[in-house]
Formats: sequence, C-alpha cells, structure tokens
Amino acid sequence: MMQTTRRMVASAAMLGVAAMSAQAQANLSTQGYGFPTGQFSTRSLASGGATAEIDPLSQINPATMAMHGVRIVSFQIEPEFRTVNSGTTSEKTNIARYPNVFAAIPLSSQFVISAGASTLLDRTSTTNFQSTQLLSNGQSEPMTTEYRIDGALSDVRLALGWNAASWLRFGVGAHAITGHNLVSITQSFQDSLQFAAFNQSIVLGFSGAAASAGVELASKSWSLGISGRVGGNLSASVEDTVMSRAKVPSRYGATLAFTGLANSAFAIRTSHDSWSALNGLGSSGLVGVDAWDNSVGADIAGPHIGNRILFLRAGARQRTLPFQASGHNVDEKSVTGGLGTTFANGRVLTDFAAVYANRTADIAATERAWTLSFGFSIRP
Repeated sequence: MMQTTRRMVASAAMLGVAAMSAQAQANLSTQGYGFPTGQFSTRSLASGGATAEIDPLSQINPATMAMHGVRIVSFQIEPEFRTVNSGTTSEKTNIARYPNVFAAIPLSSQFVISAGASTLLDRTSTTNFQSTQLLSNGQSEPMTTEYRIDGALSDVRLALGWNAASWLRFGVGAHAITGHNLVSITQSFQDSLQFAAFNQSIVLGFSGAAASAGVELASKSWSLGISGRVGGNLSASVEDTVMSRAKVPSRYGATLAFTGLANSAFAIRTSHDSWSALNGLGSSGLVGVDAWDNSVGADIAGPHIGNRILFLRAGARQRTLPFQASGHNVDEKSVTGGLGTTFANGRVLTDFAAVYANRTADIAATERAWTLSFGFSIRP
C-alpha cells in the first residue's frame, strides 16, 4: 500500500489537478497548476482590472514604472472566501494570499528601475474522498484519503521604465519564474487503533524565464497601454531531478482609457494568455487552455476628506481560467468595487477592493468567491 501511495503522490504532483472527479472537487479555480490572481494592484483590481496596462502599481506593463517620480514600496494582502457547491454538498474554504510586492527607484528624470514579485498561479487546495482498502486477509477497512497541495508559481520581475516624452513611455522587463508545490497524501482509517494513518509528500519545484515589453501613450483625454510577455523555458523538478519541461505562458494585452476628467479614468481592457504552453509540464490529464480576459471599469475622483481625495472604483470582468475541470473549461464572471486615498501628505497610499466571482463549468459543480484586497504603498 505504501508503494501505491508513493505512486499516487508522484502522479498528483505531475498531473497538476486538485481533484479526481467532479463529485470530489475541492474547487474549480485551482485546477492544474493553480489560480491566476491576475498580477493586478488593489487599485486596478477594484476597477475589474480594466486599468492594469496604465497602472504603475500593477506588475503588468513595464512602461508604467516610468510614472514613479519618487521611490516607492508597495505590497498587498488578499484573503479569499470560497464556497463550492456540488449537488447537495457545500464546501467553504478560506485562503490568504500575498500576490504583489515591488519597489521602484528613479535613476533620473527619465529612467525608473523596479524589482518585484507577483503570483502567476496560486495552487492551494485540499480534497477528501472515501474509499475501501482491501487487506491481505481478504477483509476490508474504510479509508479516508486527503490530497493537500500548497504552493505557487511566482513571477519575479526586474523592470526598467523610460519617459521618452511627456506623452510617451517605454518599458522592458526580465522575469524569473520560480516556485514550488508541496503535494501530500494522507490516508487514515476508521479503526485508528489497529491501523495507523499514513502520510507521503513530495515537493515539486519550478524554474523558468520570460521577457516583457510595453508602451504607454497619453494625451489630455486618452491613455493607451499595450504590453506583452514572451515565455521562455520552464522546468519542473523533484529534488535535483528534472521531471518535465514546458514553456512559460506568453501574454499580450491592452487598456484604452478616457482620462478627460481630472484624476479619473474610464477604461476597457483585453488580454490573452497562452496557458496551453504549460501542457507539457504535467501528464496528459492536465489540460491548459488559451484564454481571453476582458474587463471594463472606472476609477473616479470622489469627495474630499479634508485635503485628501477619496477615489471610488468599480468594474466587471469575464475570463476563462487556465485549466479545465473534468474535461470542461472553467469560466469566471466577477463584479468589483473599491476605494482609495492617501495619508501622511501623500506619502502613504491605501487601497481597498472587493471582488465577487462566480465560476462555472459544464459539470455538476459551481463556485462562488469573495476576495478582499488591501494595498499599501509607501513613498519614503
């Protein structure tokens, strides 16, 4: 039985799936190698991600780094409260994420350098199912098997932004894709006096590279941001042994925003991710799909609180998640809202976003989730 369990662990690690059947789904969102957080700042997330290509706090378009005229440090906290319904069964899960951190330093009036890390795919899930273990004496014993996966693929980026003109910015980025998945299987028995629980785990590591570039054009009434990432080689390994190879998913996207009102933006965004590039990283049971991510949103200067402006944000988003569940694509529709303001004479920027997402596939399971995002940026 121990040999069988070891094979199950290795298979689960390389397969990259969070559950074995629709009835045993731990969730729909973290299938395959995980859930794409979007790499958005809290500010951009509150507008549905629509402003991401022109947002200097999102690690999407390296050209936006040139907007930082002073040194800045930014980080986020994002808890998610998820409910999965399958038939008459309902399962609730809470997850804490830290998806975005970076620092930017101006080198001159024209050039800004930035270093940061963001979550490309978050893979945290637990699945339980019941079965029967046959014993050597011909008898059987009820058994509970728990699959637990903790880990993520992270995008560590070094970016350079250039203010070519008052209306034109360029940027380039070098990316190291790294991370790990801790995959464990625990088998426990109803008769715990005669049969001890058994646990087996394996750590799957990732290593890869990518490059990105972007441009931003701005006038008094309009802003356009365009960026892309080209994926390089990506490998998965156990200890020092490379188990499989694939490519880092490439991406391209654009934001068009009306900025004719002071301190406000009304934006629309579309982007495309080539998640199928990850198919070679796992077994044939892992199916990544190339997906579009579309959103609309607004970031509006609201009422004044003393000498501070309270920014009000809202948006809507529709996308296909990277990996199939039981052979079917997973679609996500979400509505977002939030607000933000500054403190300490503009040296501290605080943002809040709330996201309600509904995730469905053509199977007997649905998923609803609330995500709360808290963003903090400090200008020393």
